[in-house]
Amino acid sequence: MKSKGTGAKGLIRLLIPILVLLTLGGGQWLLAQSESKPVWEFGLSGELFSRGIKWQEESSTLKSTNATLALRISEIASIINLTVYGGIGMPRPNGIVFDRLPLTLEYQAGSLNGLLAGVRAEARVLPASDFNFGLVAEVTSFSGFNKNFELKGLVVPATATARLSWIQATAGFIVTYDALENSQPFLEIAGSYLQGKFRMKEVIEDLSGEQTVTIKSSGYASITAGWNFYLVDQITVVPRVRFMPGTRSTFGGSLSIFYGF
Repeated sequence: MKSKGTGAKGLIRLLIPILVLLTLGGGQWLLAQSESKPVWEFGLSGELFSRGIKWQEESSTLKSTNATLALRISEIASIINLTVYGGIGMPRPNGIVFDRLPLTLEYQAGSLNGLLAGVRAEARVLPASDFNFGLVAEVTSFSGFNKNFELKGLVVPATATARLSWIQATAGFIVTYDALENSQPFLEIAGSYLQGKFRMKEVIEDLSGEQTVTIKSSGYASITAGWNFYLVDQITVVPRVRFMPGTRSTFGGSLSIFYGF
């Protein structure tokens, strides 16, 4: 029987060498005798997030609508892009069951709003003709607010309080096609792991109870196709489509707009 931490350990083993290479790329930038200057960009993104999750012996799909603001430093020594972002996440963990409460509860109360924050680094390390091969690493965290709702169908007053938090780490490879004018398609293939806690408190008259369910990603692969469109006035538009295979395969997408200054 495999340990529950096998997926996380495997991703960490992948993430460490990629982060080391990204760090070396940053060191190369510091040592480089280059006159290239980084480009500062402010961005706005909207995302329809979806990935398969599992808990105990069950599985479902975690869907979320996210809106974030970002600060991106592009073309650091012509090879590194660094993005820091934060905003609002509205995940919908419908279907998760809490069976150790006074009354078994299957969550179907919709979105759990909270704060989303993350950092992403890309490094182009191997130019080859019209293509450029690189590395990518990203960490995203979500911390939800408490959500209170009433339990229907009981003859006595009953309420529940839900709170969700999770962290996702992604690391892998990215290839761009650079032969087009004013646009750049790219493909990203990475390993991705999510783990979180879904806490529920139930109060039925004088009876109360709490339970925390640990959620994990049901798959560990992420395939993203996107396109950078370089428009006038230092505006870049970036649509993306992401596929996450697994026991619950999902599709998601996002649209980002960056303005250079």
